[in-house]
Amino acid sequence: MRGKGGVRRWAAAAAAVALAAGALTACGDGGGGAAGAKASGKTGGAEAGSAGAGGAGDGAGKQPGRRSFDPPVQFGGDAVDLPGAGQPSTASGQALRPAVTLVDGVAYIGGQSGIMALDTRTGRSRWQADTENEADRGGFGTKRMPPLVAADGRTVYAAWNRRTAAEGTAPSRSVVEVMAVDTATGKKTWSAEIPADPSSTGLAARPIGADENLAPQVVGVDAGTAIVTAADTTYALDPASGDLRWKRADYRAVNLADGVVAGGERTGYQQGRLLGLDAGTGKERWTVADAREPANASPALLSADRGENTIVVDAAGGKNRVLLEGHGWRCLHDARSLVACSRDREPGSDHAIVVFEAATFRQKWTLPDHSGRSVPRMTGFWHGALYGDLSGSPVVLDGVTGKDRETEPYLAPVEIDRYGGVEGTRYRPATR
Repeated sequence: MRGKGGVRRWAAAAAAVALAAGALTACGDGGGGAAGAKASGKTGGAEAGSAGAGGAGDGAGKQPGRRSFDPPVQFGGDAVDLPGAGQPSTASGQALRPAVTLVDGVAYIGGQSGIMALDTRTGRSRWQADTENEADRGGFGTKRMPPLVAADGRTVYAAWNRRTAAEGTAPSRSVVEVMAVDTATGKKTWSAEIPADPSSTGLAARPIGADENLAPQVVGVDAGTAIVTAADTTYALDPASGDLRWKRADYRAVNLADGVVAGGERTGYQQGRLLGLDAGTGKERWTVADAREPANASPALLSADRGENTIVVDAAGGKNRVLLEGHGWRCLHDARSLVACSRDREPGSDHAIVVFEAATFRQKWTLPDHSGRSVPRMTGFWHGALYGDLSGSPVVLDGVTGKDRETEPYLAPVEIDRYGGVEGTRYRPATR
């Protein structure tokens, strides 16, 4: 199917954006295979949001007696170390984002051995939930993704590559271990071991996703399905039993929205398409051809490179909503109503930022804007504040207007809540 609609274009110096009212989709159906999994405990059953800058929810759980700012624009005071949040060092490429998610004064850390909940006011651990299988003790550690905290804040999810111990005549085997933990008590609500089935087709020399980190990740959880990715394979679990409903190799999910799993599928050497699957069955719901490097843009949107441009697509229906001229754009949701997309990772490309409303796709502002202002490297976006860095100098922009909101924030955080922000593997409290 292919829809038609009007196109409205915006331009600002090096940045140009177009709103596409029509769908650029082709529909089909298909399915994935199924395999067994081992589970324990009871279902969590809560819908989860994405673990990006700002974590889950809107910060309703304000801690009594603690200064909070919505959003914070300046940081200072004593730093709190986040043990286990750091990623292994790599010989090349950009530094990977720390494996931490902030929600209402608690840092949920996806560590080598499990999940730790750390009180950012005191720096003390509230609880730690370890995986059933031990982490690999050799080398420099393994890459991990930030934990996913449910939208209601009651459950935190994470996944790890693990190897089971040999027992009797049964050899050890590679598994993806998934765990759901009650945020109040630190007790597991359910867990599962999925027989690992990484892609091995050799179709491409680079990963499907826009992020170099292909560690296991819980993408989303709704009332009936938990979506997990590892390498370039996606798995759908039944949270109540831990059974594996379906899996799809050479496919990396980045969203779970309205019962649809959205992500990218490899179709050839450095070729791919966007694909929406029914969360319960794995059958195809929509496709967008010739699109690569999918990434989460908001709970309901994903981005991908298509030709020389980047598109932002509706995760539930596959409709093309925004066209960003030039490839390599990456987007962040402010955990409320705005999406900010930046182009600052491609060598030799002009840096630019575009902010639009997540519901209406109306542009709010762009940089550059013919005023001569410099374009910061975007690090975080939360509750209408855009955090960035200008050649080592942090800055905060107003998400609605694009104007400078704070020129001396003293921090360019990647993760933010009302009490402070995370830069590297340290947390700094907010002062204003």
